[in-house]
Amino acid sequence: MGYFQYDVLREVSRFVTRHQWSGTDSLLIRHETGLPFAAPDTHSAWRNYKRIFKLCLLFSEKNGVAIPTPVAQILAQSGAVTCDEYLHFLVEATTDPSPALTGWKAISSGQTVRHPLCFALKYLLAKVAGLNEPVTEIYEVIGAYIDSGFLGSEDDTAFLNLMPKRAAYAQIGRDADARQARESIKFISQISYLHSDGSNIITSLSQEDAMDIFQDLHPISGPYEEDGDLEIQRLSALFKDGSAHDFFDYKSTIVSDVLESGFSEGSKVKKTHIVIERNAKLRALFFERTPTAVCDACSIDTKKKYPWVDRVLDLHHILPLSSGTRVDSRTGTMLDDLVPVCPACHRAIHRFYDGHLKAVTRKDFLNEKEARDIYAKAKGEITKGDCYVG
Repeated sequence: MGYFQYDVLREVSRFVTRHQWSGTDSLLIRHETGLPFAAPDTHSAWRNYKRIFKLCLLFSEKNGVAIPTPVAQILAQSGAVTCDEYLHFLVEATTDPSPALTGWKAISSGQTVRHPLCFALKYLLAKVAGLNEPVTEIYEVIGAYIDSGFLGSEDDTAFLNLMPKRAAYAQIGRDADARQARESIKFISQISYLHSDGSNIITSLSQEDAMDIFQDLHPISGPYEEDGDLEIQRLSALFKDGSAHDFFDYKSTIVSDVLESGFSEGSKVKKTHIVIERNAKLRALFFERTPTAVCDACSIDTKKKYPWVDRVLDLHHILPLSSGTRVDSRTGTMLDDLVPVCPACHRAIHRFYDGHLKAVTRKDFLNEKEARDIYAKAKGEITKGDCYVG
């Protein structure tokens, strides 16, 4: 699961656009990406991990040589697209069978092509839009996919017709024991309005917004290339710069109020960050596990200052602005990338970010390390200011 994180995929994309992955020594890969890529001496990083990055449409293969895709070229650029834009595209592009796997050979015999990730996301959205049920067991989604035979292109009425059997779907999913399917659903829970608690996926959208996004999801169809590697390149060429969809044009969520969080411009890169920080279900999960009232930046105890409320804190997402929430295969959404800060510090931190990115003429941080370093600097300035005033 660790190599399916969006920030990891960005680092791999930068690497494969500069170096030949298949012929590069593992030590250089580790040095350039900062990632372990653990493998025994008898196994190269190419052999161990190429299937993962083909599934993510980062490269194809020709005569044992890795060919970077347009997807990798775009992800390698800082701030060119957001995690949401990439994952929504991958949801629409992923097929069963997959061109990244040997099963794709069956495509030439007229085998039906299904879209499992598109089905999964549409199922989650349909539950919110039609039933106002934000919590869905992962096994339920798997069972519905198995039992329905849906391709993933069906409309909202068809999906709503599945809902009366949703209790039975969970048992079907458990009986199937589909590990790869579970990991795939957790993978897409990096989308900013989703999060996972390990067993469930929680969707933090209004019914109206859920329906809008449902209507904007369209699986990518053929004509398909018979060769799997050519099909990977065909699909990847459809990923431009994220402008094909605007998944942030929410009508009724608080994401539209971007300026309140201190962003000088409401760019798509910054909006994806805001959706995560204001995800109400994620906030509840964080404070359930970390019941603090103290600001991580200025150390004010908001419970003491405002004793009539439990806390007056925002959540700040430390990762690069365009990144989604990272996910652990066992625990679900990782909370280590979130810190509690008071509203004044939160606004000041984002203003600090704006100043830094303007100075380096970029829309986003290059990676997690830079994001954490700049957060630490902002924190240091806030602490210095407190000492001066005091």
